[in-house]
Amino acid sequence: MRDYQLISPSLEGILSHYSVVYDGVKRPTEILRALDGPARRNSDKPYSDKEKNILESYFHDISIIFMKRLSLFLVICILSETTVFAEDAVPVQSIKISLATEMEIGATQKIQVSVTPANAEGYELEYLSSDDSIITAAVGTVIANKEGTTDITVRVKDTGISDTVTVTVVKSKSVTVTDITLGDDYIYLDRYCEKTISYTIVPNNATNSNIVFTSLDTTVATVNSAGVVYGRNAGTTKIEVRSADGNVVKFVTVTVNVDGYSSDEDGDIAVRRLDIYEGEDEVTSMVKIMVGQSKAFTALMYPENASDKRVRWTSEDCDVATVDENGVVKGISEGAVKVYAIARDNGRKDSVTIEIIPYVRYPDSIAITPEENADFETEKTIRFIPSFSPLDTTETGLHWFVYGGKATVNQTGEVVITDKGTITVKAYSEGWKQSAVYEFGAEYSASHFEKVAESYNVRQNRAILIDFDTDINITSAKENVFASTDATGNENLTEINITVEGSRITVQPSNSWGVDENYIFINAGLTDIHGNRLNKCLKYLFHVRGLKT
Repeated sequence: MRDYQLISPSLEGILSHYSVVYDGVKRPTEILRALDGPARRNSDKPYSDKEKNILESYFHDISIIFMKRLSLFLVICILSETTVFAEDAVPVQSIKISLATEMEIGATQKIQVSVTPANAEGYELEYLSSDDSIITAAVGTVIANKEGTTDITVRVKDTGISDTVTVTVVKSKSVTVTDITLGDDYIYLDRYCEKTISYTIVPNNATNSNIVFTSLDTTVATVNSAGVVYGRNAGTTKIEVRSADGNVVKFVTVTVNVDGYSSDEDGDIAVRRLDIYEGEDEVTSMVKIMVGQSKAFTALMYPENASDKRVRWTSEDCDVATVDENGVVKGISEGAVKVYAIARDNGRKDSVTIEIIPYVRYPDSIAITPEENADFETEKTIRFIPSFSPLDTTETGLHWFVYGGKATVNQTGEVVITDKGTITVKAYSEGWKQSAVYEFGAEYSASHFEKVAESYNVRQNRAILIDFDTDINITSAKENVFASTDATGNENLTEINITVEGSRITVQPSNSWGVDENYIFINAGLTDIHGNRLNKCLKYLFHVRGLKT
């Protein structure tokens, strides 16, 4: 080929032909005149045959130079004369993460990561927490565990490129009471009877929802800490209803009537009122019960010394919910129904509205195990099977994660092993309250490394040279090149020394190669100084001459 030399490696430089030397002269007159053409020399004559030959030769040679500069990543194993190609990748220059700097205990949030340049590829991100007991950093997500402050860092693997945000975990933020909605502004009681004040706290997520009750005249009526008003003597008074934080105060007017307390003609004390309770609290709103679940209610009569204390329980729709003679309600199917407690003495009654909702059971604990006869080797897919306690758990959705950089996992629990090493699989319940961990060691499969060549009659102290057409990152070489007498690379590793000079890797045994079969392995993670990956796992077999001992 003619004596062309390329000064600028850029496409722009080649096409503008300012970077070409021909026979030692930059843009000599012959090429300049030919490129400029007849119009540039104020001539109507077409290109001469000589000019056409110059142009044809020039563009032919330039295309050869250009294709050489843009050739793919080339690996040449000197002893085997084998060639391997890898794709170029645009390296990451910087990253930026977006994360709220304050979280509540138990909260989760996603980490938003932006990468510069936007078309960067071939990189992996690592998610780190300076204190996992405060915040756990999973893949793209952080989980607040307890109060404290910690740093969350996202780093491009095998580089110094990272970004950090400091996050503080706090308890639930304080929410004050803004209002108290009373069920009744006026209460009318017979002497020696009781009535519970019904109320609703606004907002319903107030930090302190306690209420303090105070009677302004205890000779007329008293009130206990649960808001139960007891009529003592005829008269009228007020009950103060104050939020525990003191922000809201309301009043209920109570009137006690002495004449309302009476006996029937036989001298028996009649039932004046009947109220339904759940535990120690009077039921004043709808109660939810899951299908198949039961809840016990009681009926309290006033006055307490009523002669006939018998109560009859009934459900208006037994297809939705049933109730037994003791007030135990069981959900049968979804829907709403009223359950009544009726005094047998005189038919006085109270009711409670029950909503039967679908059965939901969250797990108390979870466990994950690999499928039977799982093969923990690269290129294998292993399905992990979850189990839940108790057995009737209905909320069985899981969030799956894998740690160690040696595998990937999808959201059905299928783990794909990509490299040898320790792999940790972790699954979180839907509410992030329960988790399970399984750790295992993975080996290379027999087909993980592709054999590219084989050589014979190699001396025991012979250094193996591996040349590339680009300068190799020495740290990457030491991490991704190793030797063994085992064909899979899992055991019998050979101690070696690795040096890098520009585009050449030299592999030298620390002592000597073993007699017979030896292998040099190159992992896909091998990169040049620009961050371009090999993206193939290769092995080179060479037979060392000598006598086995």
